[in-house]
Order: sequence, then structure tokens, then C-alpha cells
Amino acid sequence: MVGFQYCRRVVIVDGTHLTGKYGGTLLVAAGQDGNFQVFPLAFAVVDAENNESWGWFMNNLKAFFTQDFPLVIVSDRHPAIANAIETVFPWATRGICYYHMQNNIIGTYHAKDIMYMVKGAAYAHNLDTYNWYMDQIRAAKPALATYLETTNPALWSRAHCPGERFNIKTSNIAESINSTVKKAKGYPLPSLLEFIREKLSHWFIKRRENALTLTTLHNKGVEYLLAVREHYAGFMDVERIDDWQFSVKSRAGLYNVDLELRTCSCGVFEVEKIPCSHTIAAINDARLLVSSYVCPAYNKNTVHATYAHPLYPSASNFSFVKKEPCRPPEPAPVPDRKKKSRWQTWLELARKRNNKPRKMPKKYTCSKCKLPGHTRPKCVSIF
Repeated sequence: MVGFQYCRRVVIVDGTHLTGKYGGTLLVAAGQDGNFQVFPLAFAVVDAENNESWGWFMNNLKAFFTQDFPLVIVSDRHPAIANAIETVFPWATRGICYYHMQNNIIGTYHAKDIMYMVKGAAYAHNLDTYNWYMDQIRAAKPALATYLETTNPALWSRAHCPGERFNIKTSNIAESINSTVKKAKGYPLPSLLEFIREKLSHWFIKRRENALTLTTLHNKGVEYLLAVREHYAGFMDVERIDDWQFSVKSRAGLYNVDLELRTCSCGVFEVEKIPCSHTIAAINDARLLVSSYVCPAYNKNTVHATYAHPLYPSASNFSFVKKEPCRPPEPAPVPDRKKKSRWQTWLELARKRNNKPRKMPKKYTCSKCKLPGHTRPKCVSIF
């Protein structure tokens, strides 16, 4: 949690089922560092995903955040997560995973052929683009458009999100951690937690070394984006409005840039906190440094500070276990009807049938000549 102060203020939460003897669920909270890498925050093992489990998990997570700390929490549409966020983090902005929403839409509205429109509306950086895609959806499937408009667009639409969600639209970050620990899901709890600690320790060491080897001011991904946008900015016409505001003309249209407020009418700069091509054109016209307008979270020194705190192993695998009588949890009742008989072997079934074949062949009767042994297509009768 110490390193999260250097990351972008977005937390992704998710749960995955454990496959051990006693089952249970592993709850995960993660973020993303300035190099677009997964940054794990917290883990917890609970009996199931319910209001009590997620409420307890969020309350423990709350100790590391304050209300003046801008925060966005992204998850799937599990009702227990929504209740916990509303109760524990009422000041935080909530978002839902786009891919989970996409699967629900495909299954309910059979709209696989127009999902590119839904994705365009969800990923649109400004309201004009969002409204254009919504008009297309409304013309193709009015019921789907009504559903999207009544499902609080602030949860899934980038253009309506009141918080700083950056480029994170899915819960894939937490899902990737679940995939990483898949091998250890059946381990006993001490072994599972030690597996996670060893994996994270390896990540921290490797990423700390990689940050030291960077020769640029920002990480490679941001430097590549800036280089591409710098190229396109060279083909744009810039008109200065005042000391801080500019009008930038490109092939796609006319955009207004405010360097003091760090905004562009295209919406990309406000969402990503990385200057778009229009902003870079205005910065170059004002003879300022592009790097000064990049979010500090993308700086190589910030990335190194994210992983500067080491992860220490426990002195003993059982030093944290309080010695007291412990019984296994009561098995949860299965929702299906209880089985009253067991599966029988092939030998038992054969004895019951008195060595008769498992399936008697069906006797066919011709509908044309009414004789047994064949059907109408193979009938040779002339009548």
C-alpha cells in the first residue's frame, strides 16, 4: 500500500473462487503504476462474496485512503461490491467493467453485430462522440439504447465519468492477478499467501531494476505516445486566442486548448493526463516543454518510488496463527436437490437388465406401404 501513493488513483477489485479442500474466495484489490503495469494492493480470503465479506474488505482498505484523496473504484456488477462501495466509500467514484457489461448485453439483447457502437459510446472521450454513437444504437436497437441510458452512464461511459478513471475501462487488472495465482488456488492458506508474497517480491525487484535502466524522462509507453502525437501535431494549424488558450485546426476538425486548465475539447488530455496531439501543437506554439504537461505518475522516478518499499517474508509460516482449537467450517448447503442414490457401475446395471442390451433398436414402419423394416424414402412399393 505504501507504493500506491505514486500510482494513479484507480482501484480495481474482484474475487476468485479457491479450489482447496474448504473452498472460499480470494478477494483482490489492485491498481496500475505509471508504466501501465499491475500493482497489487490487498488480498483477503473469505468464505464467499457477500455483503459481509466485501464490507469487511472495504473497511480494511479504507484505512489507507482519506476523503481528500480522489479515488475511482472499478469492479464487475456484483451487488455486494456496489453496497460496500456505497457504504464505506460514499465519496469515491464507482465504475463498472466494460467487458462484463458487454457480455450481459450480448446475452440479453443479442446485439453482437452492433457491439462496436456500444464500445464506441463507452470509450468516447467527449459528449459529442458519445451522443453520435448513442444515436446509431437507438436506430439499430431502441430497447438497448433505453437500457444503456437508464443504467447510469456515469458507471460505464468515459465521457460521463465524474472522476479520473484514466484509460482503465475494465477489471482486467484484477483478473490478471487471479490468473497469476491460479496455480496456487488449491494450496492451504499459508502456502497460498506465501506464494503470493514470493510472486509480488519478484515483481517488485524486477520492476525497480527496470525503472533504473530507463534513459528517458517517462516510461517507454508514454514516450511512444508522445512521439506519435508530436508527429501529427506538426501538420496542425494553431491560432493563439490569449496567453493560455489556443484554437487548433486538424483534418478532423477544430479544437480548443487551454494550457492553464490543461484541457482540450477532444477530451483525450483530460482523461489520460497525457497531452494529445492538439495540446502538443499548442505547447509547441507557446514554446513550452511538453514534459511539463505530463502527469507526474508517468515519470521514471515515480515508477521507481512505487516499488522502492521491499516485501519482507514472515519469520515462520505459522507465526501469525493464534494457537486455539479450530474446527473446519460447516459445509454450505447445496441449492440442488440432495442425491439419494449413488452412481452404479456398469456391472450392476447389466445384472439389473439380465444381460439385455442397454438400448433396444427402434422398429421402423413405412408410412406408405405400412410394412415394417424400412421407411418411406427407401420404400420400393409402386403404390
